Amino acid sequence: MESINHKVFFFSWVGSLTFLAGAINICAIVLLNLTVTHFTGNISQAAILLASGDINTFAEIFYFIILFFVGSTVSGFIYHEKELDINGYDAILPILFGIIIYVSMRITTNSATMLKIISLVMGIQNGMYVKIKGVLVRTTHMTGYLTDAGFCLGSLLQGKLELRLRFLFYILSILTFFSGGFISYLLIKRIGLKTLGLMAIIYCIIGLLVGLGILKEKKKTQLTIAGSND
Repeated sequence: MESINHKVFFFSWVGSLTFLAGAINICAIVLLNLTVTHFTGNISQAAILLASGDINTFAEIFYFIILFFVGSTVSGFIYHEKELDINGYDAILPILFGIIIYVSMRITTNSATMLKIISLVMGIQNGMYVKIKGVLVRTTHMTGYLTDAGFCLGSLLQGKLELRLRFLFYILSILTFFSGGFISYLLIKRIGLKTLGLMAIIYCIIGLLVGLGILKEKKKTQLTIAGSND
């Protein structure tokens, strides 16, 4: 697949996935009572449950952790050689995410089942490997970004002005994730679980737009090659 280097297109893709991760996480917290985009708290909770002898709940939380890990493993298999350019998987996977979440909502109302499915999806999304000038881009959790933003700010105060764009990227990513959660909560108050279905549809739309962008870039590249051969 031909590379796509248009910065607006690329950062729109990253921003959209970050926004949706924030929205999905709020859906999981409010509607299903578990975080699914990051698992630091869940791992700590699993340790407490095991130590307190609540084996059944521990096993359930541990299952979510394993599914997130499996999703990340799937991404590693797909993206092991990827660095920057958007490719066909970046169009296909969001569409699959949307379809899986939407269909799951139609066939089950069991919160545990929904959480397992979403945990797997978020694991795949967080492992969608992208690097920008050496910075590893994640779209489903902000803990690392908060640390990195603070580190960059400290470095900027020491005069390392070359890090200002990196600092801005981290801050914008955190705000985007926050905005997704904020809007998701407002929607939940109005339409409840249907919010998750709406996010599933948006996933599909993002995938389709990325696919169209890839086809457009491919066509542009072919025309350029044809023109240079004339």
